[in-house]
Amino acid sequence: MTAIHCSDCGSLLLDDELTSAEYRECSGCGSQIQVRIFPAYHRTNAPAKTESAVQGESSCFFHPKKQAVVPCDECGRFLCSLCNVELGNRNICPGCIDGGLQKGKLPSLKTQRRHYDSIAFAIAVLPAFMIWPTIFTSPIALYLCASHWNDPAGILPRTRWRLMAASVIAFLQLLSWLLLILYLIANRSRLFP
Repeated sequence: MTAIHCSDCGSLLLDDELTSAEYRECSGCGSQIQVRIFPAYHRTNAPAKTESAVQGESSCFFHPKKQAVVPCDECGRFLCSLCNVELGNRNICPGCIDGGLQKGKLPSLKTQRRHYDSIAFAIAVLPAFMIWPTIFTSPIALYLCASHWNDPAGILPRTRWRLMAASVIAFLQLLSWLLLILYLIANRSRLFP
């Protein structure tokens, strides 16, 4: 148990001052104090239950006193439940993850994601200031929106507003180009005599 001290003078509070839920006078400075203690304070600190290795059983490579539950699929080291990292349907140790990241041997472990929603939004919006490139960029933006609609956004939660906005803007750009082309075809005799 840790000691509890008065917040005014710092003196150690006695047991009778800790057991009452009413205001009491501090024995050190005489100030009125009220102490509320969680029930866990009175519990003894029991060690956490661990899966200790028994004589004749395999132990973890990284924690020799813990029982091994699986071998690493990369290097074969025995791993406890704490060290085991499940990557897809494989069990991998922390050492192999570090080595695999450095060598690029773990393609299923992604450490970064491209934000295709931001890319599609930029491709749809930025060329609109010059107008003519939108005939090329709006189909690309629509393709990115359609092909990456169900992709996970990232570790931090992101909404799909960029994909929706990019889709609408690119669609309107394509529609504008289509209407302009139809207008030019319909009025070509007047415009180009």
